[in-house]
Amino acid sequence: MPTSAHHLHYPKKRATQWTEKPSSIVPIDVQFALWEAMKLEAVPLTQFDDLLWIMAQESAGVVNARNPRSTARGLYQLLRIQYPLNPKGEKSFGDAIEECQGGIRYVMGRYHTAARARAFWTAHHRY
Repeated sequence: MPTSAHHLHYPKKRATQWTEKPSSIVPIDVQFALWEAMKLEAVPLTQFDDLLWIMAQESAGVVNARNPRSTARGLYQLLRIQYPLNPKGEKSFGDAIEECQGGIRYVMGRYHTAARARAFWTAHHRY
């Protein structure tokens, strides 16, 4: 019987390095879709920059973007439970305006302003 305790040491997981993506990474047609969705959702255009920034971090403006490690999908990476926030649910994926509407509905429902959502995202690298 060993006289000293043996411990298994597993390598620590390294924190993934996050690099902020500029809002300019989002294609202009997707930026226009966000602007249209904001009008449809009656969100003041003063929130455009923060909503665009969140989108840049989440999907880089790729319509119907999919996360291979979760059910996150779309411009705002909504999880399956949040798909109903899109105007046509899951069928909205692929339509930039409707994906933006779902993202806006999530942001406004949870944080009430895009600035609050961005602040949370900045602190936690998720929202």
